[in-house]
Amino acid sequence: MQEFADGEVSHAVETDIINHISACENCKALLQEVNDDKSFINNMLSQPGESDYESAIPEFVVPVRNRKRIFPGIITIVAAAIITGFIFLVRTEKDTVSESIPEAEMLMYEFLDGKDLNKLWHEKTQILIIQDGKGNVIQSIITN
Repeated sequence: MQEFADGEVSHAVETDIINHISACENCKALLQEVNDDKSFINNMLSQPGESDYESAIPEFVVPVRNRKRIFPGIITIVAAAIITGFIFLVRTEKDTVSESIPEAEMLMYEFLDGKDLNKLWHEKTQILIIQDGKGNVIQSIITN
């Protein structure tokens, strides 16, 4: 239905869908819902964004004559303090992560890998994973 509303179907399929929609009230309601969603999204995308507001206000620039010179010794002290902090805070040895990925999360990655989530939503596809108290997968169901 989404492809039909977006004009992405062939002429022959489009004719078949139009004939079906004229006779089927459920599909006619579904098409209306898809068109309402499409117009809502287009309306939201046409509203001005934050980038429009940023260009409306010019950046504040301090005049050159009012700038004060920073004492060069202060820059050296600050740089030395930052380097010293990095030396004491950054550890050279790394602990390996021994935690494994839960089985339910692996199932989700395998099911959704490379799939268009928008298409899955329109196809009403869902994955249901039932786990026990320890997090072990008891059952997984994929619905369409």
